[in-house]
Amino acid sequence: MPLEVELRIYVSASPEMDAECELLGQLLADMPKSIRWIIKRTPGRHRRANPDIDALRRSHLYLILLGMDITAPVGVEWRAAQEAEQSAFAYRSARTLISPAAASFIRYSGMTWQLYQTPADFIQKFERAMITRLIEGTPGFGLGVAEIEELSVRLQGLERAEEKPADEKRRGAGRGGVILPSD
Repeated sequence: MPLEVELRIYVSASPEMDAECELLGQLLADMPKSIRWIIKRTPGRHRRANPDIDALRRSHLYLILLGMDITAPVGVEWRAAQEAEQSAFAYRSARTLISPAAASFIRYSGMTWQLYQTPADFIQKFERAMITRLIEGTPGFGLGVAEIEELSVRLQGLERAEEKPADEKRRGAGRGGVILPSD
């Protein structure tokens, strides 16, 4: 089946967010096969390169991941995404103490920041938000009926998984007792 849709995502993230970016790549690879994804990311410190603002402006989605600090050139990328009126997602780690610069950036960015606990928690939250945006944004994203149906089924599966109660086995020591070693 030929590729029908090409979607581009630009990710503003410091090097400390590599685990989240790796999971993002795996998530996008698992999306409907008729969608071709192009991922661009903030250049690494070792590359000493400027961000690809043209690629950012051509992107369909913009994701900013914030860890401990706001590092260059993430602020420049964020400003360019705002000017281009990108469809933006903003996530930050709730387990990381943020710098005063990051706190100021969060406060003045004008974005609604989604908190997450672990990289796996991030990808679960982002998957739901991204699929919802893709479905709601059609026909703007160019998705066909088949892709929308596949994404809808995937979203329903995510919602069902969240509704299931945690699997716990009660063993009777919740109100006190004696715990004996097992053989």
